[in-house]
Amino acid sequence: MKRGRNQALIILGCLAFLAAVWGSVDCGVRLSQPGLDAAEEAHLRHLIYFHFAVAQLLLVVAGVLFWRRHHKWKRYYLVVSYNEKGVALDPPGIRIPASRLFRCHLHEPLETAALPPPDAPILVYPMFMLSGTSSGARLQQWLREAYARRFKGAQPQLFFQPVLGASPWLAEAAARRLREHDRLQPDTGILVVAHGSKLPEPPPEPALFCRRLRELLPGTEVALGYFHQTPDAAAVMAGMQSRRILLLPFLLTDGIHTRRDLPTAEQAAACGKELTRLQVAASMLDSTFPSRP
Repeated sequence: MKRGRNQALIILGCLAFLAAVWGSVDCGVRLSQPGLDAAEEAHLRHLIYFHFAVAQLLLVVAGVLFWRRHHKWKRYYLVVSYNEKGVALDPPGIRIPASRLFRCHLHEPLETAALPPPDAPILVYPMFMLSGTSSGARLQQWLREAYARRFKGAQPQLFFQPVLGASPWLAEAAARRLREHDRLQPDTGILVVAHGSKLPEPPPEPALFCRRLRELLPGTEVALGYFHQTPDAAAVMAGMQSRRILLLPFLLTDGIHTRRDLPTAEQAAACGKELTRLQVAASMLDSTFPSRP
C-alpha cells in the first residue's frame, strides 16, 4: 500500500513539473505575439514567473524527499574475519559503496579496529567458512565490547549475515572455474576437505557446498571429508570411484592447514589415485585459479 502511494506521488509530482514547464513555455509563446496591450503582457509575465517558481519548488521538494529516503535507508557494511588474512575479501554478489564499507578482524585490539559509527544499522558480513562460536557468539561479544569502549556504551543495530561458506556464489564460482580451466576430464572426482568442529554436530556449510556442486556439475563425483573430524578425508578419498581426484580445501586462506592437514599425493598413490590440489574455496571468487602441487 505504501509503495503504491509513493509511486502515485512520484507520478503526480512529475506531471505537475511538466505542467509548470509547459505553462511557462506557453506563456512565453503568447508573449511573443504582436499586438498585446500592457495589462495582458504584465499578466503573461506574472504567469511565467509563477510557473517557473512552481517548477523550482517541485525540484526542491523532490530533492528533500530523496535526501530523506536516502538518510532513512542509510546502512553501513562491516566485513569481519578471524584474522587479517581474510579481511580483504569482499562479500560476493553485492555492491557496497566504498564510503560505507569497514573491515576488521577478531585478533586486532578493540581500540584500533575499523568500526562504522553507531548512527545507522550495520550489516555484518562474517568472512568465515563455517558457522560456529567464532562467527557467532564470540563475534557478537567482540562487537558489543568494541562499541561499548569506543563509543561510550553505544550499541547500534547489528544485522548478521550468513558466513561466506554458506554463499551460493561460492559453489557457482568453483564450478565455473573448473569448467573454464578444463579440470573435469573423464574419471575425475572432486574431494572437498573441510575443517573439523568441536560442536555437537558439524556445521552445515561444507555439505551444502557439495550439494550445490553436484547440482552444478551433474555426472561429477563430489565427496566430502574432514580433518580433525570423521569421516576422515584420506579415508573418503580411498573410497571414491574416480581415479583422478581434485582436492578442493573448503578454507578461507592458505595456511597451516593446507600445509599439514590435507591428504597428500603419496596417500593418493597408495590407493591407486592421482591427486591434484586446488586453491582454497574462497579464492575461487577471484579471477585467477592456480593449482597447487
